[in-house]
Amino acid sequence: MERREFFESVGKCGLCAGLASALGLTSVLAGQDKPAAAEPAAPSHSLQERMDFAEDWVKNFMGVLDDNLDMPTRAKVMEANGRACALAYMKKANIQIKPVTFDQWLERVKKRPSDGTIRVEGRTIYYQYRTNYQGKPAPEGSCLCPLVETKPAGLSGTYCHCSVGYIKEFFGRTFGQPVTVELVSSTLRGGKRCQFKIDLA
Repeated sequence: MERREFFESVGKCGLCAGLASALGLTSVLAGQDKPAAAEPAAPSHSLQERMDFAEDWVKNFMGVLDDNLDMPTRAKVMEANGRACALAYMKKANIQIKPVTFDQWLERVKKRPSDGTIRVEGRTIYYQYRTNYQGKPAPEGSCLCPLVETKPAGLSGTYCHCSVGYIKEFFGRTFGQPVTVELVSSTLRGGKRCQFKIDLA
């Protein structure tokens, strides 16, 4: 999915349908036999305007979190969002992860051509994003979240804890147990790539 397609899909989300349903139900409860048919409204803003608005909204919201919550709470909120994002992706892509032991996983990794994505030291895994959300190679400095891939000026590094939660969900399911994930570096915070340190609990 290209970035434009991602934002186009925002306008077709189930939230709009859910609101329409709720309004229709309200009409029925008010005594109408049927909700009045309405012509679908044409978008009042261009796709670029909606993309710009989304990035500004996220930037402002991160600022609100920074101003009102302590760091542990901010991290917890964003990690929860990242885990929810991972679960939604797995459901949409019909991905079912069968847990394996660390040794089984390591054998699989050793059989794959090394591309620098994974480095293992003892039972500690160092993982970095090297492909985008379409599985294509991503250049250094890329933010792989389609919502903020342009890294709008002023976006708080708090946002990166979303990826921590995402990684925590995937690796936790891979090993069938909780894992500890530490953000080593991120492109939003000036790094060349988003890198994570993963330890089995």
